[in-house]
Amino acid sequence: MSKEKYVKISKHDFSNYLYSYKLMSNSLEDNNVIKSQFNKLSISKRIEIKNAFKEKENVLKEQIKYISESIQEDIYITCIMVNLNIVATEYNIDSATVCMCVDPPCKINEKIIVK
Repeated sequence: MSKEKYVKISKHDFSNYLYSYKLMSNSLEDNNVIKSQFNKLSISKRIEIKNAFKEKENVLKEQIKYISESIQEDIYITCIMVNLNIVATEYNIDSATVCMCVDPPCKINEKIIVK
């Protein structure tokens, strides 16, 4: 049985991470709930969630090539928000938790302690 690893993140830094995750995913969830959901996920589940999102992002990148460049960025950002919420629904977690799996504030095998 492997030993769980933890990383301490200051409350300020954690709030900054979550601000960007919540902004990107359009999440309204409480920070403690997001942290708890992330900490409960196994390493393999975090990787699975990250890969599910990356698959959707790759499809989006292919589809967006044929759209006028003047609106590509707006469509891309909107579709990323939608994809985050689709993956969140598939795994029954918050969309900001999906962001944490895609771009974690720690190593993939670590859990977070906010100090």
